[in-house]
Parts: sequence; C-alpha cells; structure tokens
Amino acid sequence: MGIENHRTHSLGKRAFLLFLSKRMKLVIFLFALSAAAWYSERWAPPYYAPFVDYGVQLLALFSVLYFLAIILWTWLEYHFYTYMFTDEAFIMTSGYITRTELAALYHQIQNVSIQRNPLERMVGVSKVVIFMNGAEKDAAHNKIVLPAVGKTKAKLVQKELLIRARQHMTNHYSAAVQEDSDEG
Repeated sequence: MGIENHRTHSLGKRAFLLFLSKRMKLVIFLFALSAAAWYSERWAPPYYAPFVDYGVQLLALFSVLYFLAIILWTWLEYHFYTYMFTDEAFIMTSGYITRTELAALYHQIQNVSIQRNPLERMVGVSKVVIFMNGAEKDAAHNKIVLPAVGKTKAKLVQKELLIRARQHMTNHYSAAVQEDSDEG
C-alpha cells in the first residue's frame, strides 16, 4: 500500500499559512486603525494630547496582543489537525480544547474529491472531501473534509482512499456472497 497504516500524518507547513490568512482581516484592520490614530494624534488639542497618546498606545498594544493570540490559536489548530489510515477506517482528528475524531469506514466511502479555491491554489494546498454512503437528510454528516493538504499529498490520499474503499467493498461483497452460499 502507498501510505503506512497507523502512522499519524499532519497537514503540512503551508496549512498554517492558510489558516492564518483566514484570520488576518481583523488584525490588519486593528493595525490600520492604530496607524491612523497615531497619524491623527498631531491634530489633537494640546490639552487632550496626553489622553490621545495614551489611547493610541493602548490601541497599538491591543493590536499586537491580538495578533499574537491569533498566531497561537492558528498554530494550535494546525498542530492538532492529524489523520491516519488504519486497517478498517480513515481517521481524522482535530481540535485542541474539544477533540473531534471522525472515522470513515473504507467500505462506506463513496467518493473522494479534491477542491482548491484561489487562495488554496496560491498557498499550494488542497481540500480533500470524503463523501460516504448515508441518508440524504443527513448529508452534512456524510462527508469528512481534510483541509489544507499539499497538492501532491492530497492526490496520494485520494488514491489511497479509493484503493482501500475498492478493496473493502470487494471483501465485503465476497463475504456476503459466501454467507448466502453457506445458507443455501
């Protein structure tokens, strides 16, 4: 087989950049606001100058602390996103406070697609979406999304999942036929 069983895989270094880029809007706004406040400080009346200066410093400090918190939050999310192939299922684990472990049994895998939006193409990552058999009304629970996997590794994961799904379906079908012939 192409990918080892029971070995934990991580998303890759570019995933961190993608996760970070999705959270940077407010950080950029806060830094722009700090710069605008610093620039406009010269128009404050002399009497209010110490208060305005104090406010600008607080805003700048808040912006830096928020940026550092976003980096930590993003690193934790990136670090705790893992996946693994076992004999019976593909297992994806995520979350650093509340851990979520999703398993896709190989014989339930219906389709595996690779999706890449413009930002993901720029960073060089892909999103692997695993569709499983299930009821239509619960369609959201019938898929597992593995975000921000390198382009080459995403194709390898897709190929491996489809090979294992085909093998397990063949084994599952063979066992059902054997069961039917034993009963008859």
